[in-house]
Amino acid sequence: MGQDMLSSRQRDILALIEAEGAQYIEQLASRYQVTTQTVRRDINALCDLGYARRFHGGVDAPVEGRNISINARAALNSAAKRRIATRIAEAIEPGSTVFMGIGSTVQFVAEALRDHNGLRIVTNNIDVALALSNAPQIEVHITGGLFRHNDRDVVGADSLQFFEKFYATHAVIGAGALNPEKGVLDFSYSEAQTTSTLIANSRVQFLAADVSKWSRDASVRVVPFNRITAFFTDKLPDDDLAGAALAAAGTEVVLCGEDTA
Repeated sequence: MGQDMLSSRQRDILALIEAEGAQYIEQLASRYQVTTQTVRRDINALCDLGYARRFHGGVDAPVEGRNISINARAALNSAAKRRIATRIAEAIEPGSTVFMGIGSTVQFVAEALRDHNGLRIVTNNIDVALALSNAPQIEVHITGGLFRHNDRDVVGADSLQFFEKFYATHAVIGAGALNPEKGVLDFSYSEAQTTSTLIANSRVQFLAADVSKWSRDASVRVVPFNRITAFFTDKLPDDDLAGAALAAAGTEVVLCGEDTA
């Protein structure tokens, strides 16, 4: 069974794991008004596909240091990601040169840019290129490098060197995780290298990430928040740590919740 065959309840369980962390069988059964056996079948299906991992009495995200597939990420918090993407697209002027990096939220931004005119897009994200394939008024450059099947992107020295041929007006980047003290984090050195290169070779940096990224745990440092021009998100965590860290860094926060869409 592939991602397209997941039930709405299974997708919702994935979204809960992404947003809130570990989920417990008894609580899930009560939430959806089904039996614990039904919840276990859902969990087994998600774990067999690598989207989640079991523990005694519940289910959690995959093992630390490994991101879930791009298909699974795109399905999680998709409404928030589309609102974020719409606001970022509104902030990019016609005629801009835009770096578009790794991640499912960046893919949503590409979809929101399809009606723009005169853009030059430079990307290592295959889904970004596909999203813009029916927008002939947008010039799309795709880097070479090593293709990652799970993420549908391209990384490595060739990709980095290609980005360095340009100086972009905007860089649109995602994040594997966010931390008030450590800033932007990701799951692998190649991902961090890519994002750092986009930031170093652009004038304005837009970080696109929903609130769930504050509860994720990735181990590779990318950049501190003071290297980000604006952070587009659906909401900030309930504690004051994230907001204080962004304010201290001088990063503009653009909230894209339902009431601001």
